[in-house]
Amino acid sequence: MPGNGKKFKTIAESKEDGQPKGFHGIVTDVTEQKIFESWVQQSRKLETIGMMVSSISHDFNNILSGIFGYAQLAKISLDNPRKVSEQIDQILTASQRAAELVQQVLSFSSGTGDQKKPLRVYLIVKESIKLLQSFFPAFIEIETRLDSKQMISADPVKIHQMFMGLCLNAYQAMKKNGGLLTVSLTDEKISQPKQVQGMKIPAGEYLKLSVTDTGHDRSGKTAGIPVHPENSAGTTGKLTDGIDLDAVQMIVEDHDGVLVVHTRPDKGTTVEIFFPMAGIGKNPVSKEPAPAVSENRGQSTRKTIMLVDDEKAICQIFEEFLTGQGYGVKLFENGVAALNAFEADPSGVDLVITDMTMPELTGDKLSEKILKVRPDMPIILWCGFSEDISEDTAIGMGIKEYIQKPVSPRNLLQIIRKILDEN
Repeated sequence: MPGNGKKFKTIAESKEDGQPKGFHGIVTDVTEQKIFESWVQQSRKLETIGMMVSSISHDFNNILSGIFGYAQLAKISLDNPRKVSEQIDQILTASQRAAELVQQVLSFSSGTGDQKKPLRVYLIVKESIKLLQSFFPAFIEIETRLDSKQMISADPVKIHQMFMGLCLNAYQAMKKNGGLLTVSLTDEKISQPKQVQGMKIPAGEYLKLSVTDTGHDRSGKTAGIPVHPENSAGTTGKLTDGIDLDAVQMIVEDHDGVLVVHTRPDKGTTVEIFFPMAGIGKNPVSKEPAPAVSENRGQSTRKTIMLVDDEKAICQIFEEFLTGQGYGVKLFENGVAALNAFEADPSGVDLVITDMTMPELTGDKLSEKILKVRPDMPIILWCGFSEDISEDTAIGMGIKEYIQKPVSPRNLLQIIRKILDEN
């Protein structure tokens, strides 16, 4: 069927006895509409990322300045172990902050398609707020009231995009005169169906997300979206220079939610979104810490790890750390050399750790070839960023763990011990 939105119609006729002979209907091809919606969504996402680039680069430069500074201080403080330890702790903290910033940007920019799953919105909001705090100027304050940690069935990328867009709209409304952005997550139990601004909210349990700013009145035309003006002359289908209410509405409806907007002239806007809670996993994340892994636990049998990565610094760091933990380490800087060594002695390795992006032979291809020789070989695949493989794909191949870089040596040690213990 052509993708030009044409309508096709068949006309019904009746027999003389009055019985239907056929049927009639209208079929509309919405291919182009869907393509356009996808294009608009990607464009908005790129615009949002563009707005954050200068702030992110500024934040990264601050982080790198801290790392360089504390590294130099540690180098000249070698005769004072206590001071060196404190300075190294600062380096580790700054590095972790940089890693989190990268993951936030990647999670916002890389997702495509409809990938709904049980999602704890609290985590997305919490991480997004960290990113926004590096972007917002000092005269715009952010206050959070994240009282709910319940789950909804949602596409994390779309929820992230929607939330970031709404917050950037609030920024646009307050960037001249400053103000307060308030974000809240609360449980909302509706015992009886109720009407809110002409919208019916069925009875049930909801997660309510509220984004409130104290910016100027956003007057304009409402594109059929339920907006409640409180003593204002008008409302808007586009909150500011950011994400359209139509786009927000589309995401909300796709998640069976309800959108309500309140505006007050020159006093601010509140966007409320009611999401049905997921039918599973409604209890908050357990606050009990994960079992500690003793770093002094000896290996009953010395295990050998093959480490494949084209980054020399990574190889050197993890070789020294793992060797110190009692493991044998075989280093390779490319997949071809690693594969040749493995095929020559398949029983000489107990676990393989490989990078994804490498010249000549990528990590996923190396893993495939190793698993053909030894299907039981435990493999850890790690990568900085790759559009060619996902965690689900890696696990489906038979890979034991898929890890996003950067990973700390201690976290990697926990994963290694867990895999080897299971084997």
